[in-house]
Order: sequence, then C-alpha cells, then structure tokens
Amino acid sequence: MRGYDGECERVHGHNWRVKVVVSRTELNELGMGIDFTGLSVILDEVLSKLDHRDINTLEEFKEKNPTAENLAAFIYRGTKEQLPGGVCIEEVEIFETDRYSVSYSE
Repeated sequence: MRGYDGECERVHGHNWRVKVVVSRTELNELGMGIDFTGLSVILDEVLSKLDHRDINTLEEFKEKNPTAENLAAFIYRGTKEQLPGGVCIEEVEIFETDRYSVSYSE
C-alpha cells in the first residue's frame, strides 16, 4: 500500500471471503429474488479481475490503495452493473479474517 508505514506497505497476498447482499421487492414465480447460481457467475466474473493479480497494477487501483474498503467498493460496483433488472445490491462485506471485516454500500 502506497503511503502506509508498516508491513502492509510491501507487496503481499490475501485470502478474503466476500459476502454480497442483494434485495428485490417482488419474488419471481418460483419464490426467488435471484438465483444464486446466476449471482455466483456474476461475482466470479468480478472477482476474476482480482484473483492472482498484483492489484496495484490494475487501472482501478493505480491511484487508490487496494484496501479492503476500496476492494469492497470495486466489487460492489462491478456486481451492481451486472445484476438483472429488479435486483438491487445492498452491501458487499469483505472478511480479512473470521474476526475482521469491512463493508461497503451506497
């Protein structure tokens, strides 16, 4: 992380868990707001842009630090763009450990 005085300043990896919360005001004929299989495809596509990459070299992070907060915002916006009509994204939460997480919503 640029400008950070500590161990995290150096290039390092992470294994995060990502939680995405979506909502819909009406359910479909099957009683679902969204099929989790479809949501998984969307999330996998967004996350594939980050997986096994030097995130600092990605266009979105050339001027922003790849903090958990900025990554949550990136995932939120990328997921939001691809959701089917009527489905709204409420929040993205990233867990760095079982005890620590950050969330992003608009």
